[in-house]
Amino acid sequence: MRRTYLGDRLCFPDVDSRLVDVQATYARMLTVRGSHRDDAIRRSRREIPETLPELLQADPDLGVVRAVHEWASAALGTGDLTQDCTWSADRELLGPPIGRPHTIWGMSANYPRQRRTPPPADTTPNRPLQGFLKAPSALTGPYDRLCYPAISRRVDPELELGVVIGRRARRLEHGSAMRAVAGYVTFVDVGARDVAELDNHRMDRAKGFDTFGIVGPWFVTADEIPEPHALRIRFWVNGEPRQDGSTSEMYHSIPEQLCWLTEALTLTPGDLLATGTPPGVSSIQPGDELRGEIDGLGVIECTVVPEPSDDARVAVTIGAAG
Repeated sequence: MRRTYLGDRLCFPDVDSRLVDVQATYARMLTVRGSHRDDAIRRSRREIPETLPELLQADPDLGVVRAVHEWASAALGTGDLTQDCTWSADRELLGPPIGRPHTIWGMSANYPRQRRTPPPADTTPNRPLQGFLKAPSALTGPYDRLCYPAISRRVDPELELGVVIGRRARRLEHGSAMRAVAGYVTFVDVGARDVAELDNHRMDRAKGFDTFGIVGPWFVTADEIPEPHALRIRFWVNGEPRQDGSTSEMYHSIPEQLCWLTEALTLTPGDLLATGTPPGVSSIQPGDELRGEIDGLGVIECTVVPEPSDDARVAVTIGAAG
């Protein structure tokens, strides 16, 4: 998702150091094939909504987007893909690729707390599933600054595999649950543990601060990740490794999580399931540099900064209103 003054734009990953605007490229493809420019623009706006949740709602299989991607890849060599279908690939302008989903659910205690070498033969203990709702307003882009709340003294980031829902899902069954999955993202679930302790160990506020849900850089479709339960997860703070695990260490698989969750919740296209984090979680401070990577999903990098002061927030609000 590329931030622009025209609004957020769905884009393919950078090609020749630029991002390919999906909607604009579809209009270009249609004009090359004979459509009038005005008709092509109207059709592209109708068939390719502006956010991932809306797009998945309209086309769960992403058939149109896949066709546009195939055409764009071929058009690079012919000159048919023109400069006005692309944006500069400035890292700071990448927003959350999943937009603003209706529901974000985070799994708790779904990995061992400490690394065990070698792992036991039976890694599926009799452990209940548990989790929490996370505020969609917490989402931020993969290279944005992470704001350290003024009311907290213990902030912990947790690198997790994020599962993006592609179809409306309720009471899923284990054998077919993965059909509801559209794809995956790298997700850093940040929490203020001391705030949770103040709130009788409730996670709502502690996990809901602005910028406490770092996501990106790309949404990767499920067919590109054939085995989501065998992905390496690594996280560094100031260049020092903190987490180095694998999704194979999950106590409860993605189908198990989805079946359990949809016994109660209806998940809709674009919703996000954060599947838990491997051992190695540690606290951070303002000034720290964070880097997270999951196999096949790209890299997240951000700097921890103090939360803006009240005066700064007022100035920003007034400036925005003017």
